[in-house]
Amino acid sequence: MISEFTSKKTGWLALAVGIMGILAVLSLILFFVGLFQNIDSLSFMGALNDMINAITGILGAVLASQLHPALRRALEPRLSLLVLLSGWAGAVCITVGSWLVQSGRADVELSSYYFFFGNGLIALWLWTLNQAARRHSDWPRTLTILGSMASLFMMLGLLSLPGILLGLDGSQYSTLVMISGISFLGTGILYPFWCLWLARWVFVSREQSQEG
Repeated sequence: MISEFTSKKTGWLALAVGIMGILAVLSLILFFVGLFQNIDSLSFMGALNDMINAITGILGAVLASQLHPALRRALEPRLSLLVLLSGWAGAVCITVGSWLVQSGRADVELSSYYFFFGNGLIALWLWTLNQAARRHSDWPRTLTILGSMASLFMMLGLLSLPGILLGLDGSQYSTLVMISGISFLGTGILYPFWCLWLARWVFVSREQSQEG
């Protein structure tokens, strides 16, 4: 078993990404509750959600860096580097999208495209990681299946690239937003759950190995 797959640092990073992912969903829900119920005190949740999204993306890229040595040994080195760069590019893309909307340089539509596309780039790393871990039996099969499912949904966010290139903005409910937004099933639900499951498995495995 490759050590980075079961290291304590991997567990803590996965836990952090999972918690931040859940907080991102909760802040988004509260923002829309405030928007539709005219509760002004919840209006700050939109800005908070943008900040949490950026932090979650960066933490995901840090997790990718933590697991890169293991992935490099499991795969062809250039492929492992490519998916690592994809993870970091995704984090940068998410952060740029958050900055654009908070600085008033973009509306919700364009910033959403950056968010969806950035998580789609992270999904390329997530898919590769889980396939490698599955082949080498480093993680439970069900964990790698969940990670693969999450990445497949997240990859739908790559469809938002035309929206970024064309600078589409101003329509929160365009067809492209709706289609690429399906990726949120992976980004907002499956990916955080996978991270929390990974963290729990790492901590339990380490505790069992110490007791043994």
